[in-house]
Amino acid sequence: MARLKQRGLRVALTLLILAGVVAFWVLRPIRETDFATPGFTPLRDDSLAARFTPRIVGHKLYGAPTRMLYRMAKNTEGEIHIAYHPFYADEENPHAGFGAAMSRVIYTGGLRLKDKMFGPADIELIEVILAKDGTPASLHWEDAENYQPRNFSVKHLPKEEKKPAIPFCFETPTWNHMFTLVKPETCQNVQPLKAEYFSIADWEKYKMVKKTEAILRRNRMHRVYERQAAPDDG
Repeated sequence: MARLKQRGLRVALTLLILAGVVAFWVLRPIRETDFATPGFTPLRDDSLAARFTPRIVGHKLYGAPTRMLYRMAKNTEGEIHIAYHPFYADEENPHAGFGAAMSRVIYTGGLRLKDKMFGPADIELIEVILAKDGTPASLHWEDAENYQPRNFSVKHLPKEEKKPAIPFCFETPTWNHMFTLVKPETCQNVQPLKAEYFSIADWEKYKMVKKTEAILRRNRMHRVYERQAAPDDG
């Protein structure tokens, strides 16, 4: 009896040590976030942001954004960078298949690993860069590479369009809200969401940037110049 008790204690101690090692590995800091934004001056211009707000066609399975948050900055060359953040209340893979089911159990539901790693809701990124004369110089977003809806995850594919046509019109072909740029006329009946400045309160609420990143604590999609709010934002 005493021998069984000792064996049980050894097993419990071993499991405790293993749990500690795993916790240390996933929570240990892997990089510090630099909050400096050299070469950029943060701005807030709601009318300018409204002029170039991307329009997003809703998807019957994947939904549509309910807010359009933005931050803005001017660089030393006089270009204005606008980071738009389409806001979705949540994201979930609705498709059949083992990978999709595991995504719902582990990542977006059940264990909710996504919320632990990044924060609540689903906040995406579309960036518009305006030339010194105020015309759109380039458009930046992420699409999906070889999208397989039955898989656990979606591989991101950065995209860029030089001198894009207005209005910027996107469709949402994936459950995790990646974007595909389509012809402007596709959005002729799509009204843009109101461009809202991404306030400090919301920035912190949705945990956009962490002081230190870890395996299970990651920064959300953003541009470096967004790390400083405009001076007139409380």
